[in-house]
Amino acid sequence: MSEIVRLKIVLKQTEPSIWRRIELPSATNFSALHLVIQAAMGWENTHLYQFAIGRQMFVGPGSGGASWGTSPGMAAGRARLSDMTELGIKRFAYLYDMGDSWDHDLRIEKVLPADPAALYPKLIDGWGRCPPEDIGGVPGFYAFLLALKDPEDPEHDALLEWHGGPFDDAAMDEAAIRKRLARIAARNQRKAAKAGSAKKSANGG
Repeated sequence: MSEIVRLKIVLKQTEPSIWRRIELPSATNFSALHLVIQAAMGWENTHLYQFAIGRQMFVGPGSGGASWGTSPGMAAGRARLSDMTELGIKRFAYLYDMGDSWDHDLRIEKVLPADPAALYPKLIDGWGRCPPEDIGGVPGFYAFLLALKDPEDPEHDALLEWHGGPFDDAAMDEAAIRKRLARIAARNQRKAAKAGSAKKSANGG
């Protein structure tokens, strides 16, 4: 690994913005990037997704090649972050859950030399707690927050029980994010080691 990308992920239409800043290998394809975003934000990976670079869409499995944009979708695994940096593209979009429509703005902030001692992907910083799944998008999320903060709201008790307790929208849960990203990093290490061993065997090593 020679280069990494510093990427800022912003959940659009949230105020204050819910965001994460992460670093990950520039060789990461969009299929793997989806999993990193899920881990960094706190989503549960239970819905379809797509990336958009202008009019071009890159879609995940289960979509049947369809996209929700203006052009047919290509497989997410066919694009890499390094393709973006080579073309000078610094911003693109990620949409998760076509029902709730969680729209994210992705910004490539820097391309840096990889630290040989570091494990990637890794969290740099961020703010805010990820909304619950299936809450009804951004409008449903803010209605949920208002109801939880008002014991007199007719939905307060039901939503509190549905969520399983209080919800602190400012708490990013950094420890849980780092743990999820560390699992991805460990998995990537195992894959790289396995590929290295296979190459060595093929070369008669």
